[in-house]
Amino acid sequence: MGIAALLTVCLGTQAASAAEFEAASLKPSKAGTARGSMRMDSTRLTYTSVSVRDCIMSAWNVKDYQIEGPDWLRTDRYDLAAASGEPTEEDALKGMLKTLLLERFHMTVHLEKKDLPVYAMVVAKNGAKLKDAAAPGRPAIRMNGGGVVFTSVTIADLIDLMSRAHLAELDRPVVDDTGLTGRYDLTINLFGTQEEMMSALSKGDFGSSIFTLIQEQVGLKLEPKKLPLQVVVVDQAERTPSGN
Repeated sequence: MGIAALLTVCLGTQAASAAEFEAASLKPSKAGTARGSMRMDSTRLTYTSVSVRDCIMSAWNVKDYQIEGPDWLRTDRYDLAAASGEPTEEDALKGMLKTLLLERFHMTVHLEKKDLPVYAMVVAKNGAKLKDAAAPGRPAIRMNGGGVVFTSVTIADLIDLMSRAHLAELDRPVVDDTGLTGRYDLTINLFGTQEEMMSALSKGDFGSSIFTLIQEQVGLKLEPKKLPLQVVVVDQAERTPSGN
């Protein structure tokens, strides 16, 4: 048996034995292609107008670029409401979501490692310009004049916020290769005033190259590389979910 086939069998076995939601509804969304929302608490998932790719990212803890499958996984929209019946840890809820997706979409998937082009965030030659968080806790971000102030962020938090900006320069995923594990307070100065910054950021403009800003002000560097990343490959899935 090949590795891909073995992983498929293992995934199927895990799904069969995993805990399931007490009640779940998964249907095509009447909202069409409207921007969706995803809410999760200890007893319930409420996803509105989301794609299957959105659900896979949540269930398998992967990014969009780590999913391969048919185009409709991105375009078709669904509403999902599921209840666990009792308070449940997040990882267990995601396991239940994984089981639900596999069963309702009659989905077959396997995991494999692939070399993907990425930007690796590394510490620049002169060292990182980071201060340990004065009050480690929940990460926060705020505007201050023409700059952005990050409080108690990890490197992963910083990368996530950069990725959400959808900058044209970042034409490939960014992964953390710094080896830095703490929480930090830092400021990135972009423009002279907040008005200038808000106008420019609405156009996806950071004023200067994001590569230059990160290296000069934070002491981190973005290097193009190819790294092995885990990919979720959807081998088969039906567009209309069953069980409703």
